[in-house]
Amino acid sequence: MAVWETNCVLENVKIQWYEKSIVNKINTSSILEPSEIDNTHYVYKGIIGPITSVGHYVYEIVHAVDTKLISSYFQFFPSVPNDPNLTYPIQIVAFADNQFGLSVFNRLAQLASQRTSPNFIIHAGDGVQEYDNLHQWQTDFYDPLTNYNLAQHAPIIYAHGNHDFDPKSSYKYTTDIPWYSLTIANTRWIVLDSNIDDMNQDLWLSRELSSPETQNKDFKIVIVHIPPFMEFWDPIAWHKKKEKHWGEFVRTRFAPLFRKHGVDLVISGHQHNYQRGQSNGTVYTIIGGAGGELDLDRVEDWSFYNVIRQTHHYILMEIWSDKIIWKAYDLEGSIIDNFVLEKSS
Repeated sequence: MAVWETNCVLENVKIQWYEKSIVNKINTSSILEPSEIDNTHYVYKGIIGPITSVGHYVYEIVHAVDTKLISSYFQFFPSVPNDPNLTYPIQIVAFADNQFGLSVFNRLAQLASQRTSPNFIIHAGDGVQEYDNLHQWQTDFYDPLTNYNLAQHAPIIYAHGNHDFDPKSSYKYTTDIPWYSLTIANTRWIVLDSNIDDMNQDLWLSRELSSPETQNKDFKIVIVHIPPFMEFWDPIAWHKKKEKHWGEFVRTRFAPLFRKHGVDLVISGHQHNYQRGQSNGTVYTIIGGAGGELDLDRVEDWSFYNVIRQTHHYILMEIWSDKIIWKAYDLEGSIIDNFVLEKSS
């Protein structure tokens, strides 16, 4: 899905797409109507697809008599890992919790863009401090990603955090589906909403994890903002304000499902530092260091995190046919952690 904004209503807006090597075969959507935010913000959403074959695609947004507003490109990876046309590695950049840390996030986005042109961007939540503040979304989130040419070509896989929780679906720029799944080649991605303590999410997660679409993939990955196992937070907020109970259901109800169905990797934010460890066969990572003030005070000890880095950072993942390579980089561009997740035999 492509999302874009205009400052006025345009006539006959459509999105069209084609494979770069087959420019004479153009697919076009029906006419798209905007959602009005106010009298200077109109949001359009257009579905690109269905697409079934691997390739480099161009998408264009047009209005009136084929006047182009935007032209950009992306690469599509179908859920056929043995497709001979599929080129590995698939590169993914990941961030979380850049809220009110614009200078840090801007630097991390710059460093990431110098290292790779990602196929996807993961954000594990709290991209802004106030989800209904359009100015924050523009300056603190989209500007760094677009200034360094990241977001124009890489779809963003986003998990809502507690600061960008949208219970009324009033923010029109992201999906209005609170939990969802998708396939990228040989990986299955499950995105959860740790703000919503709802048994419907549990039931959906159980069905999704046990489904052939998930079980037949080489790697099963979950993104959820609040980590099941947190260790660092503000002590007063943790104890006196009862914030230790935030997302408790993620640990008590979701984590057992991760273990039961063999989830390989869990990616979280919320806690503003970096941690990695393994429990019951699942690698748990906390990557909440994209700009927010760092969490330095230990409030729990789960005894399985073997890597702790109290510094701002971003993640670069490479998906291969038989492994995932994970590297965490700090503000100096130095590697602060790396590991390889091997395909199970």
